[in-house]
Amino acid sequence: MVKFINKLFLALLILIIMAFSSASVVADNTSMEFDPVTLTWVAGGVGGGWYTQAGGLAQLINENEPKITIKVVPGGGLVNPVRVATGKDDLGWGITFVDRSAFEGKTPLYEEEYPDVRSIGAIFGIYNIHFVAAENQDIETIDELMQKVKDGQAVKVAAPMKGTSDLPIIETIFGFYGLSLGDVEEAGGKVFHAVYADMISLYKDRHVDLVFTHLSIPAAAVTEMAVGRNTTILAASDELIDYCHQELGTVARESGLCIIPAGTYKGQEKDAPAVVTAGELLVNKDVPEEVVYNILKIFDENIEQVYQIDKTNRHFVPEDGWKNVAVPLHPGAEKYYQETGYMD
Repeated sequence: MVKFINKLFLALLILIIMAFSSASVVADNTSMEFDPVTLTWVAGGVGGGWYTQAGGLAQLINENEPKITIKVVPGGGLVNPVRVATGKDDLGWGITFVDRSAFEGKTPLYEEEYPDVRSIGAIFGIYNIHFVAAENQDIETIDELMQKVKDGQAVKVAAPMKGTSDLPIIETIFGFYGLSLGDVEEAGGKVFHAVYADMISLYKDRHVDLVFTHLSIPAAAVTEMAVGRNTTILAASDELIDYCHQELGTVARESGLCIIPAGTYKGQEKDAPAVVTAGELLVNKDVPEEVVYNILKIFDENIEQVYQIDKTNRHFVPEDGWKNVAVPLHPGAEKYYQETGYMD
């Protein structure tokens, strides 16, 4: 009888262990299992910074999760959120203020809404608005430049090309002061819309005395300009930075990133507060939740490799990745941030 009871107890114990093991497997399968997928990641021009940055991260993802294969394809800041939202591509690099404009269908960049774009996280790179002024302009702030225009003084400026995502930022900054680039010309000045390579020549050859760019620091174009002429990087006011954050979704001043540090360029002796935009990783809303979850998990668990792939990735801090996005988080990303305790 005792032997029978012992055998019965052992059998029940085995059944209990098997039941718990089975439940654990089911739970793991429910939370982590997904079918193999092949995704496209729309980046920038072939061989450019965005393209190589995406390529390195795509390889890291595949090495850690062979069921996720990613093909990097060329794109650009304005087309990327549209291609991701419409499902032409699954992932894509975005710039926060552009992404918000696409999501909301905000002019002048977009004439319709693209509501199906989501975010995995930010910040993947930051891009500073540089207001570059020749020393002979005798100004140190953007406020002083705008006052010159209001006073009817003629200034010669180089601004981004029409049709780019950069120009609306400059126009928004002028709008904060109740001005436009047209007012520069009405005051007797000149506005040259140019690519960055041409801006360098215009500035060094003294065809313009002011240049507006949207580039990561240290920007090679601005470095070359500062070598060719004595140059001041104009400081943005707190009110301007806050206004652009509210209107466009540029980086909040509280982030501590809205600055071009002293010494970034030749002759720059002071920090120059600046309007700053951020890069984020976009994803179509229909990409499976567990795929997005795993991508973010791989980044978090291999963060030093993420940083080694490209120096701009160092701005991505997994604990804060959900904070600076411009469009809604994908459910898979939201799930990861919540489960890790990064997001309440």
